[in-house]
Amino acid sequence: MDERLKRAAETGNVDALYSFIHHDANVFKRIDKMEFVDTPLHVAAVAGNTGFAMEIMNLKPSFARKLNPDGFSPIHLALLNQQTQMVIDFLSVDKDLIRVKGKGGFTVLHHVALDENYLHLLCRFLDVCPDCIFDLTIERQTALHIAAEKNKFEAFKAMLEWIQSAFEDNKSKRSKILNFQDKDGNTVLHLAASINHPQMIKLLIECKEVDRNKTNESGFTAMDVLQRQTVGDNTESVNILNSNPLKFQKLSKFKILKDAVEEMTPETMGVLLIVFSLVLAMTYQGVLSPPGGVSQGTTHREGKSVMSTFTFLLFYISNGGAFLISWVITLLLLGTVAKSIMSFLLPIYMMMCLCLCSAMLTLSPSIILYFVTYFTPIIIYFLFWLIWSGYHPCFRTY
Repeated sequence: MDERLKRAAETGNVDALYSFIHHDANVFKRIDKMEFVDTPLHVAAVAGNTGFAMEIMNLKPSFARKLNPDGFSPIHLALLNQQTQMVIDFLSVDKDLIRVKGKGGFTVLHHVALDENYLHLLCRFLDVCPDCIFDLTIERQTALHIAAEKNKFEAFKAMLEWIQSAFEDNKSKRSKILNFQDKDGNTVLHLAASINHPQMIKLLIECKEVDRNKTNESGFTAMDVLQRQTVGDNTESVNILNSNPLKFQKLSKFKILKDAVEEMTPETMGVLLIVFSLVLAMTYQGVLSPPGGVSQGTTHREGKSVMSTFTFLLFYISNGGAFLISWVITLLLLGTVAKSIMSFLLPIYMMMCLCLCSAMLTLSPSIILYFVTYFTPIIIYFLFWLIWSGYHPCFRTY
């Protein structure tokens, strides 16, 4: 590069830049033809001359992606030279600069994961370009791998929280990033185990998508890696990794069902809404119009169901169970397809339950029968749920 152009970049002299262009109109074209070169944008990035750098990016956008002989692009150099405002300005012009790979296949996100002084930039980068969390180095490591391997806990924690929040409605993406294997087959959990970091391990197993039994290229699980550690006491980490994940997970079986609903296609949700709405209507009508009708006259049984005690219990317990299951699943479906108006829909469904309870109380031959028919479906429902979730593979987290 001509010394006059270099000096203009170092001093941020935009007038000198245009004076040089006026003298040599093809100067940028010649620089751009070189495969690896320090462009005026690289020089300005090191010097922190933001105004000059923005002028160059406007004149020659391709310079922003060009690597110098050391394998760094201008945004890499700005970050490594602590020019954080310039990095932000670069991204305001072209957010995809986050994904430009330099030496070792590192993007700026990988560099930020290594230096917790830039922690304030981490979530900002991820919000600007969420998919950059999947970018890999030449070692096939994500930024999350790097933070775990290099024991950068704060960066690791920030990224993990961001992943759980940003991909809250996308289980497949959460699973992909949390179980991704590097060139040696190590997941993030393997790397956390390799440095015997209890806090990292605990945060990871709280994520239900993390596969603790995944093996690396050597055939080792995270537990195998942890138990092969010879430095330090690994008892705490072993106990955490051996623990029941439900001890740490703030997940209920209701949450598991909710996740299953959210992964359904809109068409499937639509069909299920119709089916369960019909079940709700049928069971509700069954309460309002009991088989056999109600007693007439002026006795104490006036307005009460004429069914025998056994028949009454058999009908209303079954009816109540069907209503309860349909009610819960309908609300879950509505919570996904009509989330924005759930604050209006939920009171309606709660009032419907209140009306159902009032109707059952009126029809029940006695208060004891009412409570039996009210609570038995709830107990049966939760017993069924516990048994089903414990043995059916669809509901197994591990």
